[in-house]
Amino acid sequence: MTDSSEEGDEPEYVSRWKAATTGFDRVRSVALSLEEPRTAGWITDEAHVSEPTARNHLERLVDLGVLVVDDTGRGKTYYPDPVYTRLTAIQELVAENSETELTEQAMDIQADITAWAEDFDVETPRELRASVTDDVSLEEADDRLQVAADWESARYQLSLLRDAIDHYDTYTGRPSAFV
Repeated sequence: MTDSSEEGDEPEYVSRWKAATTGFDRVRSVALSLEEPRTAGWITDEAHVSEPTARNHLERLVDLGVLVVDDTGRGKTYYPDPVYTRLTAIQELVAENSETELTEQAMDIQADITAWAEDFDVETPRELRASVTDDVSLEEADDRLQVAADWESARYQLSLLRDAIDHYDTYTGRPSAFV
């Protein structure tokens, strides 16, 4: 088996991806994985679609509230809508966990945060990042920066869990059918 498909210089994994998905699915997948705003041209290349197709799908995703568009002097850039991303994450948490499991996860994360604060004698990830200017080794500085990043991620995850727990009944409730 070769790395390229029979049709040109396209890698085989791209051919398989294209055969298994629609252009819309590929554009959506690439756009939702963005960590920074990107142009339609960049998304076009990554999703392996034509630029008109990418632009059409990107505008549709903006209309659906999945993406945000920023029209700068250098052109339009797209990135995942933070509200959509947050609500999707909460929806997944509620669908995959009981209220008790969500509470246990929140307690575990809170314990990690408390331990980091005690271990480094700081109250926030920002304070921990600032501590790398103290007289510490390069290895210790790297460790502190990694813990600060983990702490930020943990705080975000904890906020999702709190929202899921606070509104669990609302999120899992289903309207009754009219008889």
